[in-house]
Amino acid sequence: MNIKSLSQVMDYLTGKRRFYVLLYLCFLVLLPYASKGYPWHEMWSVIKEVVAYNAIIYVLVDLIWPSVLLHVLALILIIAIVIWNGRVAKAFDIYVFIVYFMIAIGQGIGISERYGLIVLTGNIVLTLLVAFSWGWECLVHRNKFRKEFFTPERLWLTPLAVLAYWSPIEPFRLDPLYLLIGYFGVSYCFTTPVVLTLMSLYYPDVNKPVMRLTAFLGLIFGLYNVIPPLLFLVVGIYIIEAVWRGTILHLPLLITSIYALILTIRES
Repeated sequence: MNIKSLSQVMDYLTGKRRFYVLLYLCFLVLLPYASKGYPWHEMWSVIKEVVAYNAIIYVLVDLIWPSVLLHVLALILIIAIVIWNGRVAKAFDIYVFIVYFMIAIGQGIGISERYGLIVLTGNIVLTLLVAFSWGWECLVHRNKFRKEFFTPERLWLTPLAVLAYWSPIEPFRLDPLYLLIGYFGVSYCFTTPVVLTLMSLYYPDVNKPVMRLTAFLGLIFGLYNVIPPLLFLVVGIYIIEAVWRGTILHLPLLITSIYALILTIRES
């Protein structure tokens, strides 16, 4: 399949609601695998074992310098886009493609003492699809980021992107160290608000299918992280870590994903 045919397929599929229904069904059907097995009622614990604690990609945070590199490179690319616009768009595309590909594998696989090797099949498949879409963008170069399309009215998204970039994981401890050594770049949930904020600021001078796919998966992950701690609050159970890491730190993902989807639907 050549690039032109691939582009036609991407444009067609991402414009159909049935496609997103199918993606969500795949997410539900592709259950996690654990080498030691697990009962049905512990599935959420299996997922949490990887996403919250034991994903293999989190070793990059433990090593410190890879995390610093991911943070600094992203910051340089964003500043360069603001200054030079589309001249650095290709570099940004390549960066995001590499990061999402690493996240797809690295955040979807973990090792737990309780469950052994864990593979979050649904997470991997859908995140790989997002990474694939960014690989396609690296070929078609639809992200232009031209200054005439910059929309200052959407700058309200910036604080959300900053919080996601920062992502201080200790409850209510706003440690500035996480601005360089944190989970941005190794977590879909903390990387995506930054990506979607930049795309929203320059929309529609961006790759709409890629923006939609990225935001759709962000919506799924956002809902699954934001809502459960709120349900505990409803029944009178307050778990500070769950509320902070689940609801508060994932609000940027949920809000930017919803807004990005609204943008692409409203202007279709």
